[in-house]
Amino acid sequence: MNEKRRTLLKAMGGTTALAGLAGCISTGGDGGDGSDGGDGSDGSDGSDGGTTGSARLWTDLTDAEDEAITDYIDQYESETGNTINKEAPGGELDQQLETAIPAGDGPDSWIWAHDWVGRFAVREDPPFLYDASDDVDVSLDSYTETAQRAAQFDGGLYGLPFASETAALYYNADMVDEPPETLEEMVALMEEHHDPENGQYGLSFPGVDPYQASGFIQAYGGDLFDEGTLEVGVDSDACKQGMDALETLYEYMPADPGYESQIVAFSDGLAPFAINGPWALSNLQDDVDNLGVTTLPTVDGNHPRSYSGIQLFYFSSMLADADQSTVDAATGLAEWYTTNEEIIQTNAAEQGYIPVLTDVVGNGDLSSEVQAFAQQVEHGVPMPSHPDMNSVWTPVTEALERVFNGEQDSDAALDQAASEIREAL
Repeated sequence: MNEKRRTLLKAMGGTTALAGLAGCISTGGDGGDGSDGGDGSDGSDGSDGGTTGSARLWTDLTDAEDEAITDYIDQYESETGNTINKEAPGGELDQQLETAIPAGDGPDSWIWAHDWVGRFAVREDPPFLYDASDDVDVSLDSYTETAQRAAQFDGGLYGLPFASETAALYYNADMVDEPPETLEEMVALMEEHHDPENGQYGLSFPGVDPYQASGFIQAYGGDLFDEGTLEVGVDSDACKQGMDALETLYEYMPADPGYESQIVAFSDGLAPFAINGPWALSNLQDDVDNLGVTTLPTVDGNHPRSYSGIQLFYFSSMLADADQSTVDAATGLAEWYTTNEEIIQTNAAEQGYIPVLTDVVGNGDLSSEVQAFAQQVEHGVPMPSHPDMNSVWTPVTEALERVFNGEQDSDAALDQAASEIREAL
């Protein structure tokens, strides 16, 4: 809604990226980016006064996120003399990359959650990612440990992290006196408001998206996919038990499970609750006068184990044959943006981004909304970035859609999804 150090980066070499969604943006227009100098966190412009360069950046963010990053890129251009051509490829970003990079027309960098790192790092014909370990000048110790791991795969550095994210519970405090702590409490409150015949609902939730639904499916300790053992757990007893909680929520949603149809019910004041990520915070603050954010309600005493993602500036394989000035421009922007405390603090306040820059994480100045998202991250699990995870998403999405539409019961749907995943693997 996702989406680029020299010597010190090798400290985390050999680890596999752990964490992972949500949104990226591309927009038409020019923006400046950094060079191969300092990280800019000390107020410098990140430039060493050498040759300036230009690079292409693809993104896919919300309108509010896009407006903010455009302003930052303008600021970076004026400080460094570099140029960032920020473009909107349209359609699904990964599909656009699959077309553009083999054709030699891909971006030099893009923004997205970390879950593509493993999948793209193993691509060889052609390669999709660029190991920037020898091109970046900031220490990985600048970021949280999870964020460090998220940017790497098998010793290569394929991006720089700037935020964490996960789904949490939004509530309209004009409709709900106190946010629910348990699923039972939430159901009782949804019952008071749910009246679909009159356009009123208990919940706004894109719950057929496995990323958004993961917390409840995994609430009893099951994992859709275990990155350590590489085992598929979609059809485990624990995940099936978690589906019971998810099906309960399905009863209170608008009939169309699509993202836009769901979010509008809450933003228009037609539902007391929404489950969504921090990427929606800025827009919802504009639409809902008395907005609150809290952690997902417990299920039989269990905190929902929602997937969390780390937003990265990815480094594209297009950099492998690019001029050094382009490499410096692409990596320089990432360095400047991800280590700039003012940017990270402002993004937390205005966009709901959960900081991963250690100096900001520990300064105690985060808003209550961001603290709620950060607490939910602690309850959750990093989104797997192993290449095999790519085979999990579609079968689980289709299974959730069948359950939501009443076409199949949940146990059978998860069994079918697990079978399809194992066959694909």
